[in-house]
Amino acid sequence: MEEKNCEMKSLAAYQRIRDMIITREKLPGTRLVISELEEELGIGKGPIREALMRLDRSGLVRNIPYKGAVVAESPRMREIEIIYEMRVKLETTLALEAMQNMDEQGIAKLESMLSEMQPGLDLQALYHLDRQFHSLIYEYSRLTHLCLVVDKLMESVDIFLVNRPRDDNDLARMHEQHAQILEAFKMKDETMLKDIFKQNIKNGLRLIKKVYSRFMFH
Repeated sequence: MEEKNCEMKSLAAYQRIRDMIITREKLPGTRLVISELEEELGIGKGPIREALMRLDRSGLVRNIPYKGAVVAESPRMREIEIIYEMRVKLETTLALEAMQNMDEQGIAKLESMLSEMQPGLDLQALYHLDRQFHSLIYEYSRLTHLCLVVDKLMESVDIFLVNRPRDDNDLARMHEQHAQILEAFKMKDETMLKDIFKQNIKNGLRLIKKVYSRFMFH
């Protein structure tokens, strides 16, 4: 219970600091002093330290020698668009490679994950299931170095997606697309897989534009 409580506090700190950076309440170059954030957020040092480490991995915070954690410049919308263009190309390639290696055990795991992806699920859990679903597919490509590149690209944008509002249409579309991805693997239909993968990945970009366009610099 204590560990779970600590995770929740870390996530709360992460989300609050993230939003302060994205909305430019904390401007680029601002030092993020743990003791000051502790007072500002009413959250302990441990969860804040973990949140800053996660923000550093996403690129919104930089740990600079002798200065500590500093707010980095938020990516421009054009940069995010290019990241998604790269993701579509690379992740589709990995999925097609995975299709050649996918076995019954892999299909069964994908089916199990899909059965858990219900629209009423907590958004944090739903997002992580989505990541696991895609990561399993890429693992079957057996192109481990490219999988690491995909992880980094995904990490650079997931900060804008985790726990962000999705309406019923968004959730239904997400579930349908994952079902179609699974069907494409079963049928070994490359054309279907390429088409639905592009749609599924671009959904993330659409959600980012929907929620954050008013904060971003174009």
